[in-house]
Amino acid sequence: MRTRPSPSPSVLRPVEGLNGLALAVVSLLALILRGRLADPGGVLLRYAVMTAALLVLAFLARREDRIPGPLRFLIDFYPAAFIPLLFETLGPLIAAARGGPRDEILIAADRALLGVDATVWLQRFVRPALTNFFYLSYTSYYFLALSLGFALWFRSKADLRRFIYTITFCFFVSYAGYFLVPALGPRVSLANRHSVILETTALSATIERTLNELEHTKFDVFPSGHTMIATAVLLVAFRRSRDVFWSLLPVSIGLILATVYCRYHYVVDVLAGLILAFAAVPLGDAIYDRLMRSSARDAPVSGGRSPDTGSAVVSMSGSVRDGRPGGKGD
Repeated sequence: MRTRPSPSPSVLRPVEGLNGLALAVVSLLALILRGRLADPGGVLLRYAVMTAALLVLAFLARREDRIPGPLRFLIDFYPAAFIPLLFETLGPLIAAARGGPRDEILIAADRALLGVDATVWLQRFVRPALTNFFYLSYTSYYFLALSLGFALWFRSKADLRRFIYTITFCFFVSYAGYFLVPALGPRVSLANRHSVILETTALSATIERTLNELEHTKFDVFPSGHTMIATAVLLVAFRRSRDVFWSLLPVSIGLILATVYCRYHYVVDVLAGLILAFAAVPLGDAIYDRLMRSSARDAPVSGGRSPDTGSAVVSMSGSVRDGRPGGKGD
């Protein structure tokens, strides 16, 4: 019977390595741009605190078999808090690095592709009930990845950790796009062309106001992160949890349509999000698998079965799994 390698206590998990790399990049960027930042010390202090917290989590992850269940849950799902916290720091960095928005590029691209401004053309279909539906659909973005994550938590810790790494990778790819083409979106740049008020109901107005107040990074248009993450979740769910895929498919379609209907994104943003998701998911998976294979080679071989920590075993297909046959949908 094939023995299962135990995780080496000296090896950093891939997700901590990825998050640490992201913190190093933004910290270096903050140092370079400190003369253009209103509060460079505050930004760097925030990154220092996040780095310290990441080190604590990495320490706990190496001792997973000796910590209680709630802490084991924390070390797997902490990116659900880490990623938004990092995102909220990007606004000043994008403004310092790139100056003002570049919406004219995206507007021109949409007009070249469609011949019209999509959000202006869609005004003919605006109805209060439809607006409520799409605003609710838009908020589903904040729960899609967690929904799949919770499902995988109960089915396969190895698949869960692979998914968390890959979805984190997708988030960071989208953040890079915000620096490449900073933009505010049609709701701001095409406001003078919108003759139909969208937020005419209490629900839509509340959602729009709440999101506007909570999200301080405004240059987050290209690519559409909502589209990219929704698509990435579907791609992983299709392979790892087919029943969850079918449950999330209509929700994700509504979310993607909502990005344009609610005037947050241009059509080219959505197309970019789709294309990047199809590229980033297999790339993220491949990087994770390679890191886990390397970790498995370096880990000592145990004579018995170790606890289910999601440590890697290289299957006959070359993918990194948790020692079980391929999951549903493989």
